[in-house]
Amino acid sequence: MNYAGSSMSLAQQGDLVDALLLHCTMKGGELAAETHLTITRNEAEELLMLAGRLRRIAPFEAEIKRLVIRGK
Repeated sequence: MNYAGSSMSLAQQGDLVDALLLHCTMKGGELAAETHLTITRNEAEELLMLAGRLRRIAPFEAEIKRLVIRGK
């Protein structure tokens, strides 16, 4: 993935998290008790941007949930 410097869509953000979680999953599909990851600088930058976005939308969480869950 190479989204650093651009605004990742929600789907791309989900893909990033899924890709990182794949490294935490054992062959049988179970999550490992502990995982040590090596991530690229680009992945670290993407995670920093994702964390920033989550912090910015956090004050609006209740409204977002209302819109998404109830569709209003």
